[in-house]
Amino acid sequence: MSIKYDLWKSNQYSEPFERIDDQSEMVEISSTHIEESEETKGQVVYRNSEQESISQFEEMIKEQPNFYQNLMDHVVAGVFVVYDHRIIYVNSYFAQLLGYTIHEMINHPMEHFIEEEDWLLPHTFEDALDKEYTKRQIIRWHGKHKNSSTIYLEGKRTRIIHQDHFYFLSTVQDVTIKYEKERELIRNAKMYQRMLMTIPEPIFITVDSAIIFANRHGLDLLGKRHVSGLSEQIFTDYFIEIEREEVIRDFQNALLLEEATPFRKQQMCINDQIIEVELSSVKIENYIGRTAILTVLRDLTERRQDEERLIRSEKLSVIGQLAAGVAHEIRNPLTALKGFTQLLRNKYSEQSYYFDIMGTEIDRINLIVNEFMTLAKPHYNSYQFNDIERILQSVLSILDTQAMLLGVEVNFQRENDIPKLYCNENQLKQVFLNVIKNAFEAMLEGGTVTISVRFEPSDQLIHVKIQDQGDGMPDDVMKRIGEPFLTTKEKGTGLGLMVSSRIIEEHKGMMLISSRPGQGTLIDVQLPLHMEYQDHL
Repeated sequence: MSIKYDLWKSNQYSEPFERIDDQSEMVEISSTHIEESEETKGQVVYRNSEQESISQFEEMIKEQPNFYQNLMDHVVAGVFVVYDHRIIYVNSYFAQLLGYTIHEMINHPMEHFIEEEDWLLPHTFEDALDKEYTKRQIIRWHGKHKNSSTIYLEGKRTRIIHQDHFYFLSTVQDVTIKYEKERELIRNAKMYQRMLMTIPEPIFITVDSAIIFANRHGLDLLGKRHVSGLSEQIFTDYFIEIEREEVIRDFQNALLLEEATPFRKQQMCINDQIIEVELSSVKIENYIGRTAILTVLRDLTERRQDEERLIRSEKLSVIGQLAAGVAHEIRNPLTALKGFTQLLRNKYSEQSYYFDIMGTEIDRINLIVNEFMTLAKPHYNSYQFNDIERILQSVLSILDTQAMLLGVEVNFQRENDIPKLYCNENQLKQVFLNVIKNAFEAMLEGGTVTISVRFEPSDQLIHVKIQDQGDGMPDDVMKRIGEPFLTTKEKGTGLGLMVSSRIIEEHKGMMLISSRPGQGTLIDVQLPLHMEYQDHL
């Protein structure tokens, strides 16, 4: 390649250039005349097209001494440098973000622009004095605007060492809108969680059949105090074995559907007790990053009890109607039969054994008629405020002799401040006399009958519980409790419990019975405080 130049002017031209790797490349050549002493020399400068942009960039930097300043001012982020707790540089974006001018922020402590509880600089500086410190910190601050409003800032901070001095360079963004949306999402999440926790139905959320959430009623159903007590137990394991596969299929169907599955009746085994429930499930997308199933349960126990109470009430009504038409017709012949039996017994004393049997059976018929009359006749006795403890003590005094004969001990427990009950004293005495007498007779070999009285303020109920240590009742008998003439006693009529149930229902209360073979029987009499009592508070 030959160099061309004019002695008196600069020369610029393009010419192919052979590189050392035998590749040809077009280069731009400029030549100029240089005189040094008495010699004339030529200077050659060449450059390729790729270098042109680099040279232009270098020239721009030389021509613009404030290039870096302009660059920082056009960054769409807040940039500031702190030295010795004071701001020594701040870009216009950050100053405008807080409502200040750059001059108003320079040389002022950073604490003037950040909420005090968020300012962690003192111990951060101590960390920074370590020369091995290279950590880039994430910062989340509450910025103080000039108008006293709060701006939520988020960004990063790093340390810079220059001439053995420590500086902190920070870049932040205004995340106020993001922060407020996050807070709204958190508020909504908490609101929905509270709704789930307080919905009066057991609710469970499962992932791969493992329980990861249960609301308050769900925990109560499983006998747990906190969801951590479930330890991701398999939800389907709570269902009886013969129905478990069907529940699993329902869960699989829920994953395929976009709507809830229909309610289906199933049986669960909880604490060795079988309960009937109905459940419906629906798929939840992206629950903590996973696909989950939300299941709503309905415990049918109370519904069954309501149905049984309705059936018992209907039976009582039928028996009452029968009693009203028949009792008087039976009582008159009974009076004649009893009188003539006593007359014949006196006449045929040698046959008194048979007449005694006849008299006993007539008395039994008379007892049944009296029970019928109790069911049939309306009760117009007045209601008054009575002390439930005094009523129970009165009944126990009547049964003291029987308790001693049967070797039964009575354990009476009560809470303080039991309110007086608006009730019919004589009717409640009849109920407790019947129930406690049954408890005594259930323990032919003696034992302890525990009677407890408790007031529950939350539902305004007085609970009277009578627990015996007898043999209990089998399931087939428990299912028939309340039927007319059902009795487990040799000389029982099967009507005492029906009479007691009717009296409790007239008091707007309930009588719950639970029993297991070998574990005795528990009767829970629940009596509400009526509105008449509330008016006296």
